[in-house]
Amino acid sequence: MTKTYEFNKLTRIMEEDGSEIREQLILAGLLLMLFERFKKYALDQVDGFFSSQIEFSAGSMIYRRGEKFKKLIKEHGKGEGGQHGNEAFRAALKWFHSLDAITTAELSEIERLYIFRNDIGHELLEIIADDNKHPIKIEDVITTFDIYLKIVRWWVKEIEATTDPDFDQEKYVNAEFDSAESIDTLILREIIKKALLGNMEIVPDPTKKSH
Repeated sequence: MTKTYEFNKLTRIMEEDGSEIREQLILAGLLLMLFERFKKYALDQVDGFFSSQIEFSAGSMIYRRGEKFKKLIKEHGKGEGGQHGNEAFRAALKWFHSLDAITTAELSEIERLYIFRNDIGHELLEIIADDNKHPIKIEDVITTFDIYLKIVRWWVKEIEATTDPDFDQEKYVNAEFDSAESIDTLILREIIKKALLGNMEIVPDPTKKSH
């Protein structure tokens, strides 16, 4: 039998100390968690912006989806073959993209990472054990966090600050929007740092990409 498949990952599973497996499981958990929080934030912000009605249930705000957002979903939510099927999230990101909150490259990255996120949810064993599956990388986690944080900072600068009656021109000019955070991103930043503590490949600040 010709050796066309080397079973490198399976060999490492059976013979090594499991550090690679632990890293993959940590990265999988981080990426899944980040994506769910990112999706919720993006949809909540756009839903709220275009909402026709806000209701309260069990202490939470529930936005009744406005016609403008429904129109955006109909026009821009459908993906191409092989892409994810979350049309509302795609339309929300395209809305952010149309306002220069994120770049075309970042929009494409989220499309790629969403598919990868789905693979992690359904095929994690294959990702860990199959040589033909790409492993989860730290960069996948950091990229997701960075784009999420970029949208948060854009929202604070362009929506919250410009619609706050107490935020005058002087405050706006002097505000440090590049360091703005939400409670969510602050917590996620700490989780990422602590989850990846001791990883030999990580840069000193795990929320910054290396160059």
